[in-house]
Amino acid sequence: MEFEQVQEYCKEAQEIAERAGTHAGLSFLIGEKFGVNFGLLRKARRKLQFLYPNDNMSEEHPLNQGGRALKMSYAMTVQEHYSGPLEQVKHLESLLADFAKAILATFSQDEIKNYLESSPNLGSDYDPQEPAEIESEATFSVDDLLLEAEGILALEDIKKLLLQDNSN
Repeated sequence: MEFEQVQEYCKEAQEIAERAGTHAGLSFLIGEKFGVNFGLLRKARRKLQFLYPNDNMSEEHPLNQGGRALKMSYAMTVQEHYSGPLEQVKHLESLLADFAKAILATFSQDEIKNYLESSPNLGSDYDPQEPAEIESEATFSVDDLLLEAEGILALEDIKKLLLQDNSN
């Protein structure tokens, strides 16, 4: 996706907001379009999260014991095998930063805040007109719980991107 597509989504979201209300426009723009791309970024980052050692690495970690040759070999292997996912992360981060600016130019901070505080369903074709399916306690699995928690964390990260701190 390119920025021109983002601008088209913003225009379409404004039209939806005029016809069906601000919440519907933001559901389309943030809930579906931004949310899907944000999910792709989180997934790409997860693929890379263990590639680079952190600063808290113990002395027993193999990269700390292998010397310069092992570290160089590791770096070359990462570059050779993971350059695609690394580029995907960079592209998505840039796209989402531009997407966030476009959303902020299209809707007010208050409108965005109200939408995000309504616990929206991100990255899906949720239709608020359809009755929600109520799951019984017997069918609610650990995987469902983990997906719900991941959705909450994603929403908090999206709030950080879209809701600017006005106290400065």
